[in-house]
Amino acid sequence: MELSNKRSFHRLAAAALLLLFTVASGCTLDSISDEDISDEVTNEDLEAASQILGESLSADNSGVILSLNDALTSVSSDGFTATQSIGTFQKGKSPSATVLDDDGRGRESNYSYTYDPETGIHTVSFNRIIDNPLFMKEVSDTLEYIFRDSNGEFVEEPRAEKNRIESIDFHGYRTGTVETPKRNSSFTRIDTFFIDGVSDASAILQIDGVHNGNGSMEINKPNGDFLIRNYSLEINFLNIEIDKQLAEDGLEQGVTGTLSWEMIIDKNNNGSESSKTMRGTVEMNGDGTALLRFRDYIKVFQVNLDDGDVKDRDREYEGRVISVNEENRSITLRSGRQIFFNDDTEFDFDDGLSSMQEVKEAVDAGRRVWSEGEGSFRDGRFLATEAEFELHGRFDDDDEDDDRRDFEQFVTGVNVSQGTFELAGRVIIQVDENTEIDDDGDYTTLQQVADALDRGIRVEAEGEVERNVHGSTRLRAVEVKFESDDDDDGDDD
Repeated sequence: MELSNKRSFHRLAAAALLLLFTVASGCTLDSISDEDISDEVTNEDLEAASQILGESLSADNSGVILSLNDALTSVSSDGFTATQSIGTFQKGKSPSATVLDDDGRGRESNYSYTYDPETGIHTVSFNRIIDNPLFMKEVSDTLEYIFRDSNGEFVEEPRAEKNRIESIDFHGYRTGTVETPKRNSSFTRIDTFFIDGVSDASAILQIDGVHNGNGSMEINKPNGDFLIRNYSLEINFLNIEIDKQLAEDGLEQGVTGTLSWEMIIDKNNNGSESSKTMRGTVEMNGDGTALLRFRDYIKVFQVNLDDGDVKDRDREYEGRVISVNEENRSITLRSGRQIFFNDDTEFDFDDGLSSMQEVKEAVDAGRRVWSEGEGSFRDGRFLATEAEFELHGRFDDDDEDDDRRDFEQFVTGVNVSQGTFELAGRVIIQVDENTEIDDDGDYTTLQQVADALDRGIRVEAEGEVERNVHGSTRLRAVEVKFESDDDDDGDDD
């Protein structure tokens, strides 16, 4: 079968499957008439759509990137083995080694496997459950594979004969829920891919495919309100490729190309229902991030393909550093974006880095340095007010303690007498004599944070936590920085 015919076949198959699973929900991308769709798209609609797309793409949230990882997996009756063409696993690493990731690979349960020699279809099903105080996921997966060699013949034992695999037909069906302090969601997702160039004879994987999904998302807003949307989503692959060498630390690091998407979001406001259609593109940067664009809207968002975090590019940045220019005090990210600094920029270095000179030396030596921060555009340039740098990679951290996690969320309560603060109304974090409270923050004591909340000031906490002896619902802050969300508020005395 020619590649163009395969693409048409897969698109038709995915559309038929989407019709089957959305009939029960009463909504497809074609089932809403123009009269039902409001032309007015609000900022809340943009926020909701960006969060839905971020989750639908990300590996941790069982999105498209996780499906790509699963698609490039040799299956058998006793579990997964990634195909040898991906550099991460050529190094001897296994999915279970990524214990700090929330994608769940390597921690499957209720695993089952069948093979039909007539159709060449390998079918596996399993559950992935992640239960951490800051991230909970429960997903049921059914995945179908057809492995072919360079002659188009079925590969019946992909684990034993993975050197033969040249192409993969993949179909994935997932249903599940995700809960974090920032949002709760439930979803059904279907991914249909055709992947060519799997063997070591090719340096590039070529991928054609379509993602279809529907579900609901509840977003916890800083003021205590909730933003709730139901949605149907279709994402089409336009020119997606994966550079195997660049994907050594995960497929998301080597993915380039463009996706087109169309989403219908439904809102119920006091019994009044409305639906809106939104369209746009996703441009993969090849460093684990992507640019999310909306048709007819100027605003651009940046998506982290690993955890699904969404940033407003007007105020934030994130990405791999590919060069450092000390003369004009700037860095260039792999996406091509330039970030500038001045004397007022607050720097935070980690993983042995302590200066921009050391960042430059690491980048020049070929090490993967990640940077993220905040700022604004001035005279057409993005000037960072805060900038963080760290050596970045799936296996760069020596600490593989699954009980330590980063957090960033608004504080919704403080109990000074117990030495605790609350995130998003659901997670209690303990502060003790060993907690490092950042002096550069707006508040350096829990009492100051409590006083700010009493004055109606929103306070954001950012830091690292570990499990506490009090149990899974209470964590101990290893380090924390409290900052005001009110530009006019300063440090308390």
